[in-house]
Amino acid sequence: MNCASLVSVFHARLAAALALVLYAFALAAPASAALPERRVALVIGNSAYTAVPPLANPQRDAKGVSAALKRLGFEVVEGYDLKMEDMTGKVREFAQKLDGSKAGLVYYAGHGIAVGDENYLIPVDASLRSEADLDFRAVNVQLVLRQMQRDERVNIVILDACRDNPFATQLQAKSRAVTRGLTAIETQSASGILIAFATDPRSTALDGERDGNSPFTSALLKHIETPEVSITTVMDRVRADVWESTGKKQKPWTNSSIIGEFRLNPTLKLASVDAGVAATKTIDAAVPVPAVPAPVGLDRAQLDVKTWEVAERGNSAADYRAYLDSFPTGQFASFARNRLASLEAAKPATSAATTPAGVTDEALKKETGSAETETAMKLSANDRRELQTRLRLAGFQPGKAAATFGPSQRKAITEWQKTRGIPETGFLTAMQATALRAQSEPAYQRSLAEDASRKAAAREQAPKTRKVVDEGEAMYQRDIARERGGSTEAASSSQRGTAGTYRGQVRTRESSGADNAGAAAIGGLIGGAIMGGILGR
Repeated sequence: MNCASLVSVFHARLAAALALVLYAFALAAPASAALPERRVALVIGNSAYTAVPPLANPQRDAKGVSAALKRLGFEVVEGYDLKMEDMTGKVREFAQKLDGSKAGLVYYAGHGIAVGDENYLIPVDASLRSEADLDFRAVNVQLVLRQMQRDERVNIVILDACRDNPFATQLQAKSRAVTRGLTAIETQSASGILIAFATDPRSTALDGERDGNSPFTSALLKHIETPEVSITTVMDRVRADVWESTGKKQKPWTNSSIIGEFRLNPTLKLASVDAGVAATKTIDAAVPVPAVPAPVGLDRAQLDVKTWEVAERGNSAADYRAYLDSFPTGQFASFARNRLASLEAAKPATSAATTPAGVTDEALKKETGSAETETAMKLSANDRRELQTRLRLAGFQPGKAAATFGPSQRKAITEWQKTRGIPETGFLTAMQATALRAQSEPAYQRSLAEDASRKAAAREQAPKTRKVVDEGEAMYQRDIARERGGSTEAASSSQRGTAGTYRGQVRTRESSGADNAGAAAIGGLIGGAIMGGILGR
């Protein structure tokens, strides 16, 4: 068998192996498990309002969207008929699950209100008598957006919350900023985000027929699972359907800064081999993995690229090792080694995230933090800064890092304690500090690694600066040697002090006296020569 034949067989076997592995993985696991890139959704539907008449369809709308997103492979945090405390809890749970995800989606159905330039989502127990109540009895949409925009990902917010506002009359008596519907949310300041309203800003949307869905959600459910269609196309089709179904009374509004195409339901195309003949098999599933074409006609460079794409999508140590085994000197070999090293370095952090033995939810609930328990921990200033950093990485806001715990730090501790079911005192115990460290360890280790990388990059610039100074010093020494008729070594020794301080063009404070004396001597010599020349004429 000649060399060309061996290469062809290698290509075919490698592509077939990749295809069979991916095919078996797709068949053995549900779509949500098959996703190499995590996608997380928050779905809330509020119908059973207590202070105002209930709505007919939001809960049904939200459950339909939740089911569709699960079929598309999303991890869904969902809640229905939520009170204020429960809504903020769901937002917090969603924010925690977003860590490491590649896409985040929020869908809300229920009452919403706009005051000034702020939009609020209304829990079922809200009783709004003044504008001030909104800060404590409603969820600001910006709170949700901040959680989504902490990391770079595709973010989608869909609000079927533009129904006629029952609180408007009460609020307008004390605020002129209350408007109909919701106000526009701009996306120019952030890339990778799409905001969709059920209707135009400052307009109201229909709730739909009882025991059905709203016109907006009905159209959304119709198109959201369409394969190989971008989210912008989905929303274009939803807008057209709603416009027609409502007799041109309701027109959904979308604002997007997503670059490229983001598909809610991509399809996976795998190359399978049957009796030595390459054939393409398509599996309809929400698995955004690039197509692996049949190996016929691929040269080694193309196979290198395709293999790297598969490895990059999988983003596991095994995937990068498989690439390096096949292409040890490939186009992406250095990248594969770097990512493999990063994944290997992150292993201790992953194991450290496991809650230590004895630190259980039941044990934490029995401990009440106080000034005494915190004093007994003997925390140093660095310990306190570390705990503040961990709180921030866990999704809380302790403010600027400080050597002591002030009001903002106490508030962040209280909020963290609330999420863990711990007595909310704002003071820590030793066990609580251990639990916080375990909870935030992966993110904390990533933060340390990023800081180390930045410092290393800064240090790389230092040798370049020293080199420039050294070259300037050497040049100055050579010039002095030529003027005096001496050697470069002599000039070098004359230009350095006992400590080796350079006293040429790069000046130091301690050199000023010597420089002044040298300048005076040289000035005297030059002046004498000039005067001698004049007098000698």
